[in-house]
Amino acid sequence: MISFLSLASHYMGMINVKSKLKNQVYTVMAFVGNWYLLYIGIRFLQNGRFLRGFLLLAIFLAFLYFSIMNIYYFFTTKKAPLDISPILEKYIGGTPEEIREKEEFRQRLSRVERASRQSSSPSGVFDDQMLLPAQVRSSPVQKSNIEKIALQMENAGMLFKDYNGRSDDEIQTQMQPDQTEVYAIGDNGIQLPYADIRMIDDKPTVFAGMNQIEEMPVGEIAKVGLSNFSNAKLENHLYLADALLIGGEKKVAGRSGMITEKENYSIKINIAYKRRNTSLPEGLK
Repeated sequence: MISFLSLASHYMGMINVKSKLKNQVYTVMAFVGNWYLLYIGIRFLQNGRFLRGFLLLAIFLAFLYFSIMNIYYFFTTKKAPLDISPILEKYIGGTPEEIREKEEFRQRLSRVERASRQSSSPSGVFDDQMLLPAQVRSSPVQKSNIEKIALQMENAGMLFKDYNGRSDDEIQTQMQPDQTEVYAIGDNGIQLPYADIRMIDDKPTVFAGMNQIEEMPVGEIAKVGLSNFSNAKLENHLYLADALLIGGEKKVAGRSGMITEKENYSIKINIAYKRRNTSLPEGLK
C-alpha cells in the first residue's frame, strides 16, 4: 500500500494539473491508505507486539487528523474545528507552497520597482554604432565619491542589491558557460542619476551625483576607444552617452556553490561621437 501511494504520488507530480486538484487527490489517497496502518497496528496488538502496535495506532490517528483537516480545507469552505495548522505554520514558516508564492511575489515586486525607479540615461538615446567605451581612471578621493553616490542611490531606492530577485540556485542555473560571477546590482550596472564631463586643468573630468547640485568628481577619462581623449576630440565631436555605476557585491561560482564577495564600485562611461567634417553649432564643438 505504501509503495502504491509513493508510485501514485510520483506520477501525479508529472501531471500538469492545478495545485488544488493535486491536493484533493493526495488527500483522498492518504485518507484511504491510512486505514491500512490501522489494520497493521491491530494485527501487531493481536500478536502481542504492543509497542509497535500502539506506535502504528498513534501514527494512524495523527494521519487521520490531518486528513480530516485537509478535507475541510480542500473540499469545503468551512473552518475546521480544532485546527492546529496556524500553530504549526508559525514554527515551520508556512507551507512550502505559500513560501514559494510569497517568494515569487517578492521577486516580481522587485523587478517592477527596479524598472520604475532606475533612471534612464540622462543624456538621451544614441545608436549603438555611435558609441565608444571610455577608460576612466579614479583617484582614491574620486573612488570614495563613487561609494558615497552608490550609498545615496541605495537610500533613495534606486539601487537594488538583490541579484534581480534570484536565489543562488537560479543564479547558477542561468549563468552562461563562460561566466564566473554575477553582480547584485546587475552585470551591466545601473545609470547614474546625473553625470557630466568637464575640462578641469585640461583634464576631462567626470562629475556625477544625485543631481547637478550634489555632483562630485568621480574620475578622469584616459581613453576613448583606442585613442586618448585629446586625439579623439580632435577628430570627433564627443558627447557623454552613458554613465553607469558598476561593481559592488557579487556572487562567484565555487566548487560547492555560489560564494558572496565584494568589490569597490566604479564608473563605466560610453561616449557618443560624430566626425568633425559635419557642421555643428559652435557651442557643441
